Amino acid sequence: MNDYSTLFEFLPIGAYRMRADGSLLRANPALLRLSGCDSEAELLQGARDIECDWYVVPGRRALFRAMLEREGQVVGFESEVLLYKTGQCIWVCEHAHVVRDAAGAVCYYEGTVEEITERVRERQSLQRGQARLQQLVALVPGVVYRVALDADGKRRYTFMSEGVRALYGISPEEALADADALTRRRHVDDAPSIRQASELAIANDAPLVDETRIVLDDGTEKWVQVLSAAAPPEDGERVRVGLLFDITAHKQAEQALRENSELWKRALESTGDGVWDWHLQEGVELLSPPCKALYGFAEHELPDTPHALDSRVHPEDLPAMRRAREDHFAGRTPAYVNEHRVQCKDGQWKWILSRGIVIQRDAQGRPLRMIGTHTDVTGMRQAEALRHERDRAAAADMAKSQFLSRVSHELRTPLNAVLGFSQLLQMEPGDGERQRRWVAQVLASGRHLLALMDDILDLSSAQTGQLAMTTEALPVPPVVAEAVDMLSGAATSAGISVRDETAAAGTLLVRADRRRLVQVLSNLLSNALKYNHAGGWVCLRAHAAQGMVEISVADSGPGLDALQQARLFQPFERLGAQRGPVAGTGLGLALSRQLTEAMGGRIDVESVPGEGSVFTVRLPAA
Repeated sequence: MNDYSTLFEFLPIGAYRMRADGSLLRANPALLRLSGCDSEAELLQGARDIECDWYVVPGRRALFRAMLEREGQVVGFESEVLLYKTGQCIWVCEHAHVVRDAAGAVCYYEGTVEEITERVRERQSLQRGQARLQQLVALVPGVVYRVALDADGKRRYTFMSEGVRALYGISPEEALADADALTRRRHVDDAPSIRQASELAIANDAPLVDETRIVLDDGTEKWVQVLSAAAPPEDGERVRVGLLFDITAHKQAEQALRENSELWKRALESTGDGVWDWHLQEGVELLSPPCKALYGFAEHELPDTPHALDSRVHPEDLPAMRRAREDHFAGRTPAYVNEHRVQCKDGQWKWILSRGIVIQRDAQGRPLRMIGTHTDVTGMRQAEALRHERDRAAAADMAKSQFLSRVSHELRTPLNAVLGFSQLLQMEPGDGERQRRWVAQVLASGRHLLALMDDILDLSSAQTGQLAMTTEALPVPPVVAEAVDMLSGAATSAGISVRDETAAAGTLLVRADRRRLVQVLSNLLSNALKYNHAGGWVCLRAHAAQGMVEISVADSGPGLDALQQARLFQPFERLGAQRGPVAGTGLGLALSRQLTEAMGGRIDVESVPGEGSVFTVRLPAA
């Protein structure tokens, strides 16, 4: 006779023997551990009513017993139960059978109990996830599908969302049952291209993004966007998942826009302007034939790409053109407007007024399509240049007239000194102290006269555009240091501290003529020292701002009012200082402005009476 008592005791899952009324007869150690009891007697004594003490859901005990009596056994009976001692709810899986006597009467039930709480929770979590996924799929405004491909390339849809009913006019069940239900409805003209693209994507496990037309059973024609990607293979089959979207309305809108575009293109071209149509995402810029002819190109000689014309824009104009374009892209300006030079086929440069506006953006606001025109404004620019030259000539003539009217007065004093002291040297020859002072006075007057003549010549050259310039990339701190060193002696004598803080600018580079820039800074620094007070200060700083380099000279002088600032840069204007002890010609600031403008920059001044002044030189950054 076989004895299974050892198996009962050491079975790793709970095992029991129970009467038909639900009272326990035996429980193995594994069931004791599961129930949290210390002994079999404790469990047998405590668990008297299985219906109430074990099953959480009412009626489970009755169902369990009915299945046993009907079939003689129960397999895989899953229930949520309440542990007798701890009160903890867990999930268990029960297997049981009926033991009968010789007469067929039920003696007892025998069974096993295995805790499956984690398994049930994982299954419930999976079911909840699947339910949420179904909800999300139902919200997708199109068709979601999953297709398996065997080794021969035959397809078999394993999932098809409800959206196929609205898009293709068939049920998901029809699509799952017929692998060609969707492909059969492709437009005859588009079928070869979409098939080729699909086969290529499948062969390379690559994403597919394409557009195609379909024809429904009732003859309705629709545009469909196809998106698909490879998924992990299953059971030796390749798998792809995808989306199908109805883009019919979008395509109809594009067609209407194209038709309208042709109308306004013809209207604009009739004015002589060139028309361009830029599709930013595709990297295509369609140039009308008149637009290409504007630069001397035949229609086939210039490609329809943004680079075709951008590469021909003058290097000096390119940064401003791109800034204007980016400002419009970012929504900072209502339209793109910019004038720049474009090199024609024959090498000549034309001034072009380019205007455009973004007519299509994506959901994030990024520009997708922009249209615009090119207008030849070379003649207007030339006329403007002529007017500018005329104005410069008139200003030069006026300056010369002022010079002729004042030069005699300005030169008379130093020349009289030169002549007078020279006569004295002739009358009293020798090398005494008095003669040395006279000689020094002669030299000082001569230097003053030489500096005045140099300034006059430079100012005249700058006004007539004949001033020689050699611009180069210059590091700012050394140039400023050179100007400061030139006037360090004057600063020390005047008791004024000079702080050069341009070293903080690091490797800041400016495009300028070195000699002229030193000349400008020296003039500004000299004025800051002359019109200051003992114990005062002068500070020089530099920084970059919007493609320019700004070098400022600040002082603790008396400052200037608005009327003085308006007259400040006029030649020979000294704002009344000619009656004071400070020597000068009134040409320094006028010359400095002319030199700065000749180098492509400008000088600005900020001043408040009693609070000093700040002169700022702005020049192009290298």
